[in-house]
Amino acid sequence: RRSEAAARAGRRETELEKQVNKMAEMEARVDVETLSIKQLRELIISAGLSHADCVEKSDLKTRALEAQRRLELAAASSPAPATRSSGAGTTRDVTLAGYECSLQEPAGDQGASRAPDLLIIILHGFGATNSDFASVPSGLAGELCRVKRVAWLFPQAEAGGSMGATQWWELDAMKWMMAAQAGGDALAALIREEPKGLKEARERLKSMVEEATKLVGIALDRVVLAGFSQGAMTAMDLALELEGNVAAVSMLSGAPIVVDQWAAKLKRHKGVKVFISHGMSDPVLPFAASGWCKALLEQGGAQVSYHTHGGGHEIGGTTAQPLVEFWAGLV
Repeated sequence: RRSEAAARAGRRETELEKQVNKMAEMEARVDVETLSIKQLRELIISAGLSHADCVEKSDLKTRALEAQRRLELAAASSPAPATRSSGAGTTRDVTLAGYECSLQEPAGDQGASRAPDLLIIILHGFGATNSDFASVPSGLAGELCRVKRVAWLFPQAEAGGSMGATQWWELDAMKWMMAAQAGGDALAALIREEPKGLKEARERLKSMVEEATKLVGIALDRVVLAGFSQGAMTAMDLALELEGNVAAVSMLSGAPIVVDQWAAKLKRHKGVKVFISHGMSDPVLPFAASGWCKALLEQGGAQVSYHTHGGGHEIGGTTAQPLVEFWAGLV
């Protein structure tokens, strides 16, 4: 009887904890009624949603509530232990240049003398987390990981900016949306501007790459820098900032930035291999931007593998396999 009573008390305590946690989440949630139209749009974009079909402010509020629910679901995932093992290898949490990272290594590589064949570093998008691509080694790239020894690094960007969204440097999402709607001239001017925080991000990310190569025991020319959206822009910019050439760059639904700087730096990185994919219905970063990026890189001597799909701001099902084949061709 005492054990049953203790069990009931334990269940009541668990339910109470759940209610307290739920109340805390509700208190932490931003009241969409107090947000401006610009802030509502930024919140929607930070969750990876589109507001293109929102006509009235009430529509934006409804979509913003949906964005909050999506962000809360992502944040509600239980933190993983510092070291996890599976048949595919070992995952551990590491801090590199101040970035909290998840490192996945091939089975037996932790502390082993043999270096992996490749280190693929994936930078997430604006407002996202490093867990977005954590399943790539066991899912999308599962066959590659079975035949080659591939290590994976998933860094986490810190929150900042007016909306407190995670970002590698300060990205004005509304400015990009407005430039895309205004047309080619506005977008062409925007991709020549240097965004706030980019210089600082470059130095820190360079240190992260250096620390990662030492930790894994691999040379820079065996490193792939990949990214989605803002992460794609950052990966390409970082590759051009490094002293030597990486194995390749993968830009997924990205866009060029600081194009004049890129054009000058490409002279030191002739022959760099770049995979570009973009959705033809992308409402966040216009499809045309990927074509401009391809032209810029090819004019600078890069070897570009260019793929499109019919979707929006996403990896795209038809370009997933070519991406894995691109990586496989590097080892």
